[in-house]
Amino acid sequence: MKDNNHNQQSQSKINQEVVDSNKGLINFFVSHKVAGNLLMALLILFGLYGLSQLKRQIMPDFGLEIVNINIEWIGASAEDIEANIIEAIEPEIRFINQVDKVDSTAYEGKGIISIHFAEDASMSSALSDVQSAVARITTFPQDMEKLIISEIVQKDEVCRIDISGPFSEKTLKYFARQMRDDLVNMGLANVEFEGDRDPEIWIEVPANNLKELKLSIEDISTRVSASSIDLPSGSTNSGGISTLIRSEQLAKTPQELRKIEVVSMETGEKLYLKDIANIFETYQENSDYQINSEGRSIGLTVFRTQGADSLVSHEIVEEYMDELLLHYPQSLKVMVFDVFADAVRERLFMLLKNGALGLALVLLVLFIFLSGRVAFWVAIGMPAAYLAALGAMSVLGMSLDMVSMFALTMGIGIVVDDAIVVSEHTTTLHRRGIPYLDAARRAAQIMFAPVLAASLTTIAAFLPVLMLGAEVGNIIAPIPIALSLIIVGSLIECFLIMPSHLKTSLKRMERLDKKEPRKFDVVFNHFRDHYVIPLVRRSYAKKGFTVLATLCMFIISINLLSSGRILFEFFMTPEVDSMHANVSFSPGTTDDVTEQMVYELARSAREAETILTNGEGGLIKFGVGSIGEGSSGRGLAINDTTGSHIGAYMIELVTGDEREVRNMPFMKTWKESTRLMPGIENFIIFESAAGGPPGRDLDIRIIGADMQTTKLAALELRRKLRNLPGLIAVTDDLPFGKQEILLELTPEGEAMGFSAQEVARQVRNSFSGAVAQRFAQDAEEILVRVKLPESETINQTVRDIYLQTPDKNDILLSEVVTFKKGLGFTKIRRQDGIRQVSVSGDVDPSVTTTNVVLQTVRKEIAPDIEKRFNVQIDYKGKAEEQAEAFADMSLALIITFASIYIILAWLFSSYTTPFLVMSVVPFGLIGAIIGHYLMGFNLGMFSLLALLGLTGVLVNDSIILVTTIKRFIADGLDLSVAVLEGTRERLRPVILTTLTTILGLTPILFERSLQAQLVQPLAITFVFGMLFSPFLVLFYLPAVMGIAESFKNNISSLVQQIKPGKRQYS
Repeated sequence: MKDNNHNQQSQSKINQEVVDSNKGLINFFVSHKVAGNLLMALLILFGLYGLSQLKRQIMPDFGLEIVNINIEWIGASAEDIEANIIEAIEPEIRFINQVDKVDSTAYEGKGIISIHFAEDASMSSALSDVQSAVARITTFPQDMEKLIISEIVQKDEVCRIDISGPFSEKTLKYFARQMRDDLVNMGLANVEFEGDRDPEIWIEVPANNLKELKLSIEDISTRVSASSIDLPSGSTNSGGISTLIRSEQLAKTPQELRKIEVVSMETGEKLYLKDIANIFETYQENSDYQINSEGRSIGLTVFRTQGADSLVSHEIVEEYMDELLLHYPQSLKVMVFDVFADAVRERLFMLLKNGALGLALVLLVLFIFLSGRVAFWVAIGMPAAYLAALGAMSVLGMSLDMVSMFALTMGIGIVVDDAIVVSEHTTTLHRRGIPYLDAARRAAQIMFAPVLAASLTTIAAFLPVLMLGAEVGNIIAPIPIALSLIIVGSLIECFLIMPSHLKTSLKRMERLDKKEPRKFDVVFNHFRDHYVIPLVRRSYAKKGFTVLATLCMFIISINLLSSGRILFEFFMTPEVDSMHANVSFSPGTTDDVTEQMVYELARSAREAETILTNGEGGLIKFGVGSIGEGSSGRGLAINDTTGSHIGAYMIELVTGDEREVRNMPFMKTWKESTRLMPGIENFIIFESAAGGPPGRDLDIRIIGADMQTTKLAALELRRKLRNLPGLIAVTDDLPFGKQEILLELTPEGEAMGFSAQEVARQVRNSFSGAVAQRFAQDAEEILVRVKLPESETINQTVRDIYLQTPDKNDILLSEVVTFKKGLGFTKIRRQDGIRQVSVSGDVDPSVTTTNVVLQTVRKEIAPDIEKRFNVQIDYKGKAEEQAEAFADMSLALIITFASIYIILAWLFSSYTTPFLVMSVVPFGLIGAIIGHYLMGFNLGMFSLLALLGLTGVLVNDSIILVTTIKRFIADGLDLSVAVLEGTRERLRPVILTTLTTILGLTPILFERSLQAQLVQPLAITFVFGMLFSPFLVLFYLPAVMGIAESFKNNISSLVQQIKPGKRQYS
């Protein structure tokens, strides 16, 4: 009877409020006949346009605030590069405005300095500042090449192309150059060569000829340079016509060089270069080259323009390849591999397929719980909201990539929740007898404030993501932006479009005049009144037990995480289809030996394929090797050590979903099948980088003053790391160099007129030759090098070298210098002026995680090494990214919770109620952690981001329930009765939201595709979190409200008891 009176009072109050609500934007769209449909049509058109403009790619575009200085000093050791060039540059650039850090690396004959600037730095100003700083330095060696200073621009690969066949290297290079020019002309940003050796013209002058003519390598080089020149000589005016004059005598071929005059005798006899030298075309010594199963090959790496669509870019390549055979010989073999678009296409297809299945399941649930017409408009509203978001993403210049698709998937629960809340309350009011127009209008107006508040709290929950810095922040920044756009689209659809559709649907339902309730409604009401409400009544009566049980479940889930049953992996990536083997011999090994080892890597890869497929094959799509440099695996060893003693072999397997053999077993079998040759110092096999933050899983830096001691510490750390389970491809980046002979000029040498620089130049010329000329030909720089014949230098020792004195006499080097032997390094790394060594490795995710390995290193390995070798150990790579991300998050979380509190305080006009709603947030972890445990997944960054999305749904449902309960309390009901009435009213939308979110993501949860591994942590967090959501919203939250009410009443009673005492005392 009491309930009937309450319903009558509520009905009269609603009728009064309906009269006062015929104003505002919501009322306009509900009352207008076509406004809602027109707005929906605009959103759809806007979205379809945006969808057509959105570029599809693997990862979002972001800036690289880096300026590089490239150094080249032929013949110099790594220590020479460091001491004479890097140490001169670093003090000038380290304190430029907004410089974050300076990374420097010295190699044999070259070096690179990378200046990292703050994210908000103006890169044009930064480049100018670096150029000005370097220009002030006057102490550079005279014979070093001109420094190349450039800004690093993000480039995304489209694919790689390998060109081979029964042709000379020069012919292959001609074909490759033609293909490069064609692809660039078709709209691709850049095409870079791989394995193409730089052409040179060698002038080999025998030592006897030089002695007889009293000439040196430097003299011949100078005469070639002076006799072969192309310079402007001014202009002349004759008869009013201006004519340019040029001195053009540039020799570009061996034939032209042979005609250069070297010596003119007093007798009139002349000696030409052809008389004393052998002149021929060749390629730069010790430069890297590429091979495949057919022999020598040339590679092309194709890059797309920033902002271009990956799929469209690859279609350009495919279109060109289809026409290729018409223009090139049939014997030319062209292989396109390592195609980025394949991964983009696979991920898009996976999400669309599972999204369609999930949408079908959501529609099924909606049609069961709601009437057919209402369910239809709720379902139609979801694509409209998403299309609006996609249109806005296009306007903002965003892309459809792995990260934004993650956000779009996460938005399903939020969009469905908003639509259900509004539509269900509309039908509830209509069932109470409110006319269809007023029911649609009033439901939207009642739910606007709580749904808006819930949306704002969800946006606030993602604030920490926008505050993350470094690479991680750049990568995942599109998530909060895309999600915010989805929320805005959902609000527009729910409050301006859907009410007008619901009005029409309810109007038609009234015409049918169907008095009898649906069978499902009867069954659901029976379930609600006879099962759920009694449980809520009992739970509320035992409030303390309910809260205690929730806390116990929370402690159990946290224990699963802290005990190691569930591990944390900062940034998980799916398995890739390409892997690399790098091998290095002792420095000085010839490229012929290295080439034999690379062919052995190719053979052992095929053997591993045979073993793992039981002889069926079909596992390896393509393989290509390189001699002279190692494979980087994209981002693992950019611009790394080069030399004839280094080789690599890269293979591409068939797509992961088309094979049963996984990468880790293949790499293990490949390594076991490889027959290593004598002299190998290092051999590792690793996967390509799969996106995400740059750097290897493990990157430990050792900092010490003495390089020899630091190297010993690195070797000891490598030995201990290799004993840890799940750690593979462990190596360091301080490789020993060639045996060094240090020359020190004697007083006798100085007395003869030698300087240290002159001695070094003549010694270098004896081995490497002197560059006489440079000229451009076919878009390449060709060097003319004067040198001794290879037959004379191949067995020559430094003691056999003759120097030419200033008075043109020859003298042995040993008479003017002393010799000291040493062992240097081919690579020296520095950061902010401090030398350091990187010991890096990759983690097998099926065995362990990066965090577990780092924890072991910090506790058990690092302290001993620091003490024994007197070095300092630091952690970079993904460990540094994780530390920086969590450091940024700590402050951001404080701001986030403060923002959520302010929003809730505004909504409820209360200082205490927000704490009750926010108390639900931590318990969302219960379902997420248990879900990861049951599904066998590790927690990761994407799991935490999904938890923020889950928080939005939990807070949304909590806000609606608390708002409903407070409305009943305002109508005069006690809290205990208001809780039951609020549960009775909100049970259907809570269950509906739970089921639609779970079923919408269930297809992804059970997707077997490898690409699904990217978003499965999202599905696990949402599905299992939502399974626990009804308990938190319907049982835990009312219990907490009851405890808070009891506490408030007890305080009031205590105050009332104290007040009379005070008056009596006075």
